[in-house]
Amino acid sequence: MRCCAYILYLIVGEGLKEIDASVARVHEAVRYLKSSPNRNQTFRNFMERLGMESKSLLCLDVPTRWNSTYLMLETAEKFEKVFLRMDFEDDGYSSYFRSKEDSGGLGSPCMSDFQNCREFVTFLRLFYNATKKFSGSLYVTSNAFFDEIFVIQESCGNEVEKYLTENCDGRRDVNFEVLGWWKDNSSRYPMLSKVAKDVLAVPVSTVASKSAFSTGGRIVDPF
Repeated sequence: MRCCAYILYLIVGEGLKEIDASVARVHEAVRYLKSSPNRNQTFRNFMERLGMESKSLLCLDVPTRWNSTYLMLETAEKFEKVFLRMDFEDDGYSSYFRSKEDSGGLGSPCMSDFQNCREFVTFLRLFYNATKKFSGSLYVTSNAFFDEIFVIQESCGNEVEKYLTENCDGRRDVNFEVLGWWKDNSSRYPMLSKVAKDVLAVPVSTVASKSAFSTGGRIVDPF
């Protein structure tokens, strides 16, 4: 089975390409402000002048983690007015981006960039919540679940001790079939035999699971 979270990652990756320039401008603006305590304080001063209060702080994303990009955009778009005001009134901020534009880089984020990011945040929020569901972080809340895991660990621990104390000389036979042995002794090791079956039944492969299940390389190109 393909990984559901990985499929969402591919979908979001395609979506990010559509507004790549807007995200890059916001990323650079956040990086500029977080690179210096003085710049960060200047940002806070503009917030106070505009009468804005927020417990959320700017956070910089990690390129390899789209969920961090979502968190960065979700926070940054709330301070659109601050970014735009700094572009007009803060010489350090505006000159920084002018120099980048002169050297062929991206300029400061404008209103259309924040509008693109705001719309995309709504899109990303759906996938962010779905990924959290797939990871199980929203569902591991029952004490009964942990109690059950504890019982399984205790049972396996006792069975492991019993298994290790047995005479293993007879298992050196060249015709010895390990899965058959666990099947025959499943009544003696009910929990451990299930673990052994799950592990030993997996065929050995040097192919990465991502490559084995990905269809990307098997799609016929236009030619």
